[in-house]
Amino acid sequence: MKRIKVIVSFLFLLLPLFIRAELSQELQGADSLKVGTPFLFKITTDFAIKGVSIPDTLEDFAILESKRDEKNPRCWIIKIVPLNTGALSFPRIEIQPVDSSVTPVYTDGFRIYVLSVLAEGDTLLRDIKPLKKYSLQPPFWVYLLLILLALAGGIYLWLKRPEKPKREYIAQPVIREPVLPAWEKALKALDELIAENLPAKGETVLYHFRLSNILRAFLEETYRFPALEMTGREIAVSLNRRNIPKAQEIRKFINYCDLVKFAKREPSAGEIEENTLWLRNYLLSFSEQTRETENA
Repeated sequence: MKRIKVIVSFLFLLLPLFIRAELSQELQGADSLKVGTPFLFKITTDFAIKGVSIPDTLEDFAILESKRDEKNPRCWIIKIVPLNTGALSFPRIEIQPVDSSVTPVYTDGFRIYVLSVLAEGDTLLRDIKPLKKYSLQPPFWVYLLLILLALAGGIYLWLKRPEKPKREYIAQPVIREPVLPAWEKALKALDELIAENLPAKGETVLYHFRLSNILRAFLEETYRFPALEMTGREIAVSLNRRNIPKAQEIRKFINYCDLVKFAKREPSAGEIEENTLWLRNYLLSFSEQTRETENA
């Protein structure tokens, strides 16, 4: 009897080795993707899901929504939108169970291909048709002769012009407009944008387009790289390469604006106010740096 109890205890200890959580994953709407087109990542397990752990370092994707399926607590749905073109890789993510005794599992990473938004015909080059010559068009030398005659007449009239009495002129002092620093110009543009109250007029996309351009123009003038012509990913690379302060906050702000511009995300009034206030405080921080430099 004692021997049977030992065997049963031993089998009980080995039981977790044979029981493994099952997981399946599925992509929906991931065919023929373009920048800003959302798709769904559906995860199904054999246990109730508490949440998922998505990395903060995503650059090629933005997460629009991440929630548990209302009808199935063992299913989790993530709404994703691509921000770049080409072959993009999505990393593995951790699935956290409600029951703490269940070991967390990980999804498999996957790759998708995002098409360019340009149509194929947009890249075609067509030859320009040759110039047509009209029947009554005079030969080339006639035009050349007319130009020479006009030039000679102009020189003759200039030489025969009457002399004007000389006047004494008092040199006026040259008044030069003060050159504004980059942060002050950006702050002025931000105040003008806020005064237009575009979100209240339904122009949310235009507001965020101009909001992003204010920051991009400031970065371009301050750190000398073409931020206005770059994608969000290219700007992030330039920020890290130059060790620019607050690079993480800048990248987060640009990704937020790109979501509104390209993914048609509808931000709340609180989000708009929060991000506008961040840009104002970021620009004002350079005012404090300038004051400290002058006092040093």
